[in-house]
Order: sequence, then structure tokens, then C-alpha cells
Amino acid sequence: MSIKGLEVKGLDSTGISQKLEIYVSNYFEGYSLGAGQSMFMEGHMFYFDEVSGIIPAEHHHLFTDESKFNGMSGYVIVGHVEGKADERIISVLMDEQNDYVYLLCLQETGEQGEVQPTIIKDFLSA
Repeated sequence: MSIKGLEVKGLDSTGISQKLEIYVSNYFEGYSLGAGQSMFMEGHMFYFDEVSGIIPAEHHHLFTDESKFNGMSGYVIVGHVEGKADERIISVLMDEQNDYVYLLCLQETGEQGEVQPTIIKDFLSA
């Protein structure tokens, strides 16, 4: 079974950022990425059990416990609050080969102060 997402095959983090910019600007009105800039600064390798909590349950059947994922994270500045930049942590979950993006997420703080992911775009559903 072939799992598809948003194709980013051959792109570096800057190219991936540019391709995802439209989804961030749809979520945060007025957001724009500077020319040549990347939203992502760190890369990570994960197994399914480490990311299963952020992957919507309806997609769990697409993966096994041995499934590996690459992720990147960084910051986006979405405005200013009381003179300070409003920085948000953004992340992307991709296949092991970095060919397809599966999820574009934000880390947000819940009412109890817990960190929880918010999915901006689920490319597995597309």
C-alpha cells in the first residue's frame, strides 16, 4: 500500500517551508515567509509509537510499529503582542525518505498549561 501526502521530494528545508507557507498563511492571516528563509531549524527521526498521538486515529492503519518518520521543527512569527514577537513552534511530520509531508502542526498550550499539537493541515486526508 502506498501512502501519499504532499510531495516534497528533493526539496531542502527552505523549499519545504516555501511549499507549506500557504497553509500557515491560511491559518495565520497575513503570515509570510521571508525570501530564502526556512520555518524549520531542527530535524528528528521518530518511530510510530512516538508520534501516534498526533496522527489522527483514522490514519493509524496506514502504519506499523516499525514505521519511521522524519520531522522538522522551528518557529514562525505570526504577529506581535504588546511589542513582542508572537513566536509559535511549528513542526512537520514526513515519511522516512523526506518525500512526502503527512502533517503540518503547531505546538500550542492548553487551558491547563499542557502542550498539545494542533494540526494545521492533514495531508494524509487530502
